[in-house]
Amino acid sequence: MLTTNANQTLRDFAADVRSADGLRTLAKQDAKAASREVARQFESLLVQQMIKSMREATPSYDEFASSSTDLFRGMYDQQLAQTMARAGTTGLADSILRQIEVQSNPALLRQSTGKGMKLFEQPFAAAQAYQALAAKSAETAKAAAGKDGVSGFISRLGGAADAAAEQLGVSSQLLLAHAALETGWGKKPIRDTAGNDSHNLFGIKATPDWQGRTVDVTTTEYVNGMPQKRVETFRAYDSYEAAFNDYASLIRRRYKGALDQGGNAAGFGAALQAGGYATDPAYARKFAGVAAVINRFVSANAELA
Repeated sequence: MLTTNANQTLRDFAADVRSADGLRTLAKQDAKAASREVARQFESLLVQQMIKSMREATPSYDEFASSSTDLFRGMYDQQLAQTMARAGTTGLADSILRQIEVQSNPALLRQSTGKGMKLFEQPFAAAQAYQALAAKSAETAKAAAGKDGVSGFISRLGGAADAAAEQLGVSSQLLLAHAALETGWGKKPIRDTAGNDSHNLFGIKATPDWQGRTVDVTTTEYVNGMPQKRVETFRAYDSYEAAFNDYASLIRRRYKGALDQGGNAAGFGAALQAGGYATDPAYARKFAGVAAVINRFVSANAELA
């Protein structure tokens, strides 16, 4: 039996295919209640996109991850977004509802809300609310930096990053972002069987011409867009400075599109992905998200200095 109560409809399972039929039934009985329910569903979609962006901006190095865990995590996020929309704390649904009402009755544009804000100004308020949600997702990515935080990561690697960045014509913040993405903010370093750090900050694999030490590690590679676990051989270095120098040499040889990008995170990340640096189809987006966290941190500290 289809429910015709808006509140009950929103409490249903997010993936219930009957929800559309429930909305149609509700629209016939109470058009205003149906409009509010539609607004809430759109709010749920926006919140779900925010959660998705947050996850993509947060580096993940779970060796037990699989397409199945990604599927169930997506279902969980969908349900979480609907629960947040039900709580009504973001205010997006109210703004969307006003736009629906204005489409039905344009005369409402000449009216004002109780707070003195004209209805045609509401979309701007909604945009500001959504930007606030996006800012929270960036803070979550920052929290993933570990106990030392962004500050500790930059302090530890900043000097070596500066020297390599000068060779490549890019901001050192981009190189720090790349190292953070590849190592999970330093929490997931590539180690040998004895637990020694390989100092491999950028996930550079050992090619046949590599003469140095190597480390075999289980990693995730994407084949036709699907993640697969493989044992790969990576380079090992004596120091972080050596890792940055080898990285700079690799970028100059194979990723010329990434050179002289300055502080352009989107351009640098796109050049890496286009050159095949990683098999993850979302690699450029993840890189840009981490770079944004570092950029905000550096900018905030510069203002305080």
